[in-house]
Amino acid sequence: MSVDTVRRAFQLAEAGDCRSVSDIRRTLQKERCDAVEGHFTSGLLRSQLKARVDATRAARTHTV
Repeated sequence: MSVDTVRRAFQLAEAGDCRSVSDIRRTLQKERCDAVEGHFTSGLLRSQLKARVDATRAARTHTV
């Protein structure tokens, strides 16, 4: 189900292992998630994921 793809994208963004939205997209494709490319046509989703990746990276930088 595609909701799971979006949920997984946010999990990856928050985990800190993916450093960019492109990394998230590649990981989802490797995990064979549904409709990855279709979801990433949404500018809103990409901007939300980028913000989450940036926030996660900033939080890690400040705690180290």
